[in-house]
Amino acid sequence: MAAAIGKEKLGIRLSPFNKFNDMTPDEQEATQYISLAEGLKKIGIAYIHLLRFAMPAELITEMHSAFGGTLILNGGYNADTAAADLEAGNAELISFGSPFIANPDLVTRMKDAIDLAKPDPATFYTPGEKGYTDYPALVN
Repeated sequence: MAAAIGKEKLGIRLSPFNKFNDMTPDEQEATQYISLAEGLKKIGIAYIHLLRFAMPAELITEMHSAFGGTLILNGGYNADTAAADLEAGNAELISFGSPFIANPDLVTRMKDAIDLAKPDPATFYTPGEKGYTDYPALVN
């Protein structure tokens, strides 16, 4: 892919220790992900995007160090925890998935310390607007 579109346009999303669909952990999983980060550094891709839910904090640090490039973290963040991870140097960027679905005005809500609407996961991956375009914005 790097050769086809250019390494500067390429990123990867990884979910270490994710138990989706009954996946089971491997005793070498952390070591494998660190090796993967080292390999991706050699390729020179633009970023690694990590879903951090099930990851040990030390693995995030080790992968960030092994990759040496832009790291994006995702999963369970609010304005304060996102700022703390950025200030601590744990990542260059923080992404928000479900909070953006439920809060079309997420940036304003975070900036102004307005409570966030809760997403409805029962409507994820379903047809129609329910759960995607029907959350109201507080600010237009």
